[in-house]
Amino acid sequence: MKKRFPFSALILLPIIFNSCTKGFLDTLPKGLVIAEKTDDFRKLLDNVDTRYTYNLAQVSGYVDVVSDNSQMDSTWYDWESNRLHAKQLYAFEPDVWLPDGPPEDLVWKQNFYVSTLVSNILDEIHIADDNVKLQSQLTAEARVHRAYAYLTLVNIYAKHYNKSTASTDLGVPLIGNPAKLPSLERASVQEIYDFILQELLESADALPDDITPQFSHRPTKISTYAILARTYLYMANYEKALEYAEKSLAIRDYLYDYNSIYTGEPSPANVIGLSRTSDDEMLLHKTLVKGVSQDMYLKLDTTSFNELFTGYTRIDETTVENNDLRRTLWFSGINANGDFTGKRLTYEFKNYRYSLDAAIVDYIPVSTPEVYLTRAECNARLNHLQEAVADINKIRMHRYVTGTYTPLNASDLSQDDVLKEVLTERRRELYGSELRLFDIKRLNLPVTHLEPGKEEVGYQVSANDPKLIWPIYPMYIELNPEIEQNQR
Repeated sequence: MKKRFPFSALILLPIIFNSCTKGFLDTLPKGLVIAEKTDDFRKLLDNVDTRYTYNLAQVSGYVDVVSDNSQMDSTWYDWESNRLHAKQLYAFEPDVWLPDGPPEDLVWKQNFYVSTLVSNILDEIHIADDNVKLQSQLTAEARVHRAYAYLTLVNIYAKHYNKSTASTDLGVPLIGNPAKLPSLERASVQEIYDFILQELLESADALPDDITPQFSHRPTKISTYAILARTYLYMANYEKALEYAEKSLAIRDYLYDYNSIYTGEPSPANVIGLSRTSDDEMLLHKTLVKGVSQDMYLKLDTTSFNELFTGYTRIDETTVENNDLRRTLWFSGINANGDFTGKRLTYEFKNYRYSLDAAIVDYIPVSTPEVYLTRAECNARLNHLQEAVADINKIRMHRYVTGTYTPLNASDLSQDDVLKEVLTERRRELYGSELRLFDIKRLNLPVTHLEPGKEEVGYQVSANDPKLIWPIYPMYIELNPEIEQNQR
């Protein structure tokens, strides 16, 4: 008799399969449909409906509040209890998860939900033998989602990958079949990265090269190669990162010319909205967890904003001419005419790009700009300076007002100069992607935060400070004492 895999075709709500011990591992609920055919499993893997708390797209939230991409104003300190931990993270406090704070860590729980869902699918999909090719593709898609979840987890809750210490540095629990109630001792960072690479490398061949934007939530070769490029970059394996960045861009290398989506109207009508189902730069749809909005914590003061987004000319005390269109298309605080909208400016990241969707979660997709920047960084580090500069020039020419950007000339720059340009452009272009903290950790950078409401430094940590690593929610450790806490 065939084993059957039950799930709801309409609503996928998690339940705790053993709340007495695990606390954050979710199993699949019984529902209305019996999964026996590949079409049934396809419905399960297409679950990215943002109306529900748990789905395959949601992976992050408040991560970059720890980074230098977050410089808060005074209103930010009015925190509700469900985001009190973000305030503690911003101030680099030793205690993050306070009794009057949120009742759980949604980022940890959501990514382990993905892992659990995928594990259940992989355990059962062998029964769906009506279409062997699609069965293989669905298996590969599931494994890519799980790899992405672990890549997120290990970079939030562990030290950054260091080849000399990765085998002993604590990673996160590596869970195969959660139904067997496995030990939750933390695997090493090396074991997690080995697992991620295995999942991705063994999955790529079974996936289609690309897919229409309507189905950007489905992993493909192009997105898998992009995730491999990111993974190898984090491991400082620049040759392999370059290889997979090249493979991804060989399939699709599209960049929007912001001049073509810029209307010249005051914000937010200054951008022709895109949808996740029509965005040609999006390679894999991922989002923040439900209930988290980037404009809550992605803010820059005037100095930080102008130092990062340097493509402007000051006209007078209240007006600037913006050459870098990201200044007006991504941020509030300055309108399309270049007029300042407040006395003491706080530039909030709004990303009106996806205004057509009216989504209740913010998008943080794997995208072609990231792959360009990975390729550029690898080429810079490998002393391929012409190639690195070419990618930086291409991105900027697609982001600046036509005719206002003067391309860099590689022959005028040293390797250090090129790398600096690349890393600056990476931070600039990937602002809002929830990747800055990971770069801070791998680049060994300190972080300084303003004290909210004041034009002065309030909090700071040195490079590699343990406070750059999120602590694990205490309840999970109370229920599972084998999980070792991160020390701050």
